[in-house]
Amino acid sequence: MAEVDLEQLMNCALCPNMCRSECPALQAGSREAVAPAGKARLAAMAQNAQLEWSESLLEAVANCLGCRGCTIHCPFPELNLCDELLFSRIGAKPAGALPAWEPYLNNLRKYGSPYGKRQEEFRGAKRGGKVLFYAGCTALANNPASVEAYCHLFKQAGVDFQMIEEDCCGYPAETWGDLELAKKLASENRAKIEHSGAELLVTGCPECWQTFTERYPDWGLQLPLEIVDGSSYLLGLLAEKKLKPGRGGLTGPVTIHDPCILARTAGVISELREIVLAVPGLELVEADPGKEKTRCCGGGRMFQLSFPRTAEAVARKRLEEMPPAIPILTACPFCREGLKTGEGKVYELVEIIAEACPGDNCK
Repeated sequence: MAEVDLEQLMNCALCPNMCRSECPALQAGSREAVAPAGKARLAAMAQNAQLEWSESLLEAVANCLGCRGCTIHCPFPELNLCDELLFSRIGAKPAGALPAWEPYLNNLRKYGSPYGKRQEEFRGAKRGGKVLFYAGCTALANNPASVEAYCHLFKQAGVDFQMIEEDCCGYPAETWGDLELAKKLASENRAKIEHSGAELLVTGCPECWQTFTERYPDWGLQLPLEIVDGSSYLLGLLAEKKLKPGRGGLTGPVTIHDPCILARTAGVISELREIVLAVPGLELVEADPGKEKTRCCGGGRMFQLSFPRTAEAVARKRLEEMPPAIPILTACPFCREGLKTGEGKVYELVEIIAEACPGDNCK
């Protein structure tokens, strides 16, 4: 695990804080303690032993959704405040875990998923496929239809794919301060992925993509195969004419909510729009702000489970920025969950592509 960079924390703590307008936790709660600089000051003071870690201090510093919205106006290009806050919390052993985290940590220890027992129908792994699809625990638990949609499209495109009996990628355990558990889950996944013999790993969840590409190497568990996010892979199938969508069940105006991880970490922005435009009958209306200036749905860093009331407030603020009364498409299971807070229709993009490419489903 990377060490806390105290100099970078102090840079944030003493900055004029133009990022305040982009912090979803602050905008939803209006507490100075959860402003970017407020969290940085608290974390820096704890690192300097000027404050002792307590449940209230841990709660304030944990009020970060990992969205990196603060980077839009940040004058320090090397500063990743989201990670600095996380690293500072992981070192806060005397404080322990917040009570809200414990049931989910226990689920991870018992089931390998924060949501409890996993969906049985997607656990059986067929062997030998060159492409390994990793759905992610959030999709498996909350929207198995999106997993089915991926399987359906892979079959339609003739992709030689397989799935494994997934354990959670480990990122939620890190987020909740149990790095040992995170590495255990990662090690189990790595062994299964190696054993699969696959040459390419396709992820259905941006958080899983970031965990595999960034966190696993930091934990000394780099995966021995290429890793690509699901949206980029689907666009490749469309570009190669292996998928030929027709007019699907959804037509007319739609808008895109860009997931923070895809837009600001992976740089996957145009891909989502190209996929939408590949479906006859869809008309794209952009959200404002969108693309790399997108704002969080309320689900980053497991916020919907850790701080459900704040997460709902963040989601409602984001929904106010979306074009009214038209369906929202996204490419992240957390974003779908968060934006369902409203009354409108929210879909994962893969579901819309699957509707436009009819045929036998994946079961």
